[in-house]
Amino acid sequence: MIWVAWRQFRAQGLTVLVLLAAAAIGFLITGLQMRHGYNADLAACALPHACDGATPAARALGAQIDQWQRSYQPMFELLQLLMVAVPALIGIFWGAPLIGRELETGTHQLAWGQTVTRTRWLAVKLTVVGAAATATAAIFSWLLTWWAGPLDHLNENRWGAMTFASRDIVPIGYAAFAFALGTTAGLLLRRTLPAMAGTLAAFVVIQIFVPTVVRQHLLPPTTVRLQIDQTTVSQAHGIELHNGSATEISLMSLPVPRGAWVIAAPPIEDAAGHPVAPTTHLDCFPGLDTGSGQDPSPAAGGDTPDFGDSGSCLAKYDLHETLSYHPANHYWPLQWMETGIFLALSGALLGACFWWIRRRQT
Repeated sequence: MIWVAWRQFRAQGLTVLVLLAAAAIGFLITGLQMRHGYNADLAACALPHACDGATPAARALGAQIDQWQRSYQPMFELLQLLMVAVPALIGIFWGAPLIGRELETGTHQLAWGQTVTRTRWLAVKLTVVGAAATATAAIFSWLLTWWAGPLDHLNENRWGAMTFASRDIVPIGYAAFAFALGTTAGLLLRRTLPAMAGTLAAFVVIQIFVPTVVRQHLLPPTTVRLQIDQTTVSQAHGIELHNGSATEISLMSLPVPRGAWVIAAPPIEDAAGHPVAPTTHLDCFPGLDTGSGQDPSPAAGGDTPDFGDSGSCLAKYDLHETLSYHPANHYWPLQWMETGIFLALSGALLGACFWWIRRRQT
């Protein structure tokens, strides 16, 4: 039975093996080139004030690093997108046809008419193709994680939806789930094309739902309440107006621990917890211009307003801003938890497949 399952899958398996070998060569060549430029530029920046923009030479070196980063950015984004798509492709082209095509064409009756039981028939097919699916996702994820290391270090954004989903171990869980989802759809629908379409639709919905709704709640975030005073204001990068009508304001990019994932930064609130409008304390924002008397906006002549003594002025009003974030040490626990969730869902789906096929009479 194992030999039969391999014979049915070997064309797809060998094709993916060749693609992975070609990808590994490409990753190795471009990755080594990237690391050479990365190490050389960062070694130069290690010198005092080498890249702080204080001198023409420093600005030139900083521009060189930016150019190096931009030269790899299109490939970086394409590979991330491809890694996110790999589990979906596994579910569509490996999972959905695995049982659906057999039931659609009637070839399952040949196997069931022999000494092979339905349970063993399904178990062998799932083991052979499922192992190939998870191995493919694991290898590609490892290659991308290694290749993108320098860019991830500069971007400092490994919490991004696509970055998190395409690195380390999470793609393995996604691949296992997509494969199980496709197999279940093929078994229930008994038609290959509807099963493929259903797998794609369901997987896309889940891939949107988990990063936006589930992931941030897997672990309790750290919440800090920052008093608005001169120290806090001086650490911000600007003033942000909300709701179009400028009924709310917040300080931009307040400091959090390095590598943290900020999940909530509500507007500035007063002691009663009500959002503060800039017009309420306009005397504290000399860098804002009311123009026609409508919505305040940054004054012309600079990218960010000049705060001056805004913090000292605001301190007497007992204002605060609350930040919620996941610290950097939550990265691996969240990776393991999300992978575990998808593996558990995969196990539930495959268990349902065994339950279903053992009770089929025809």
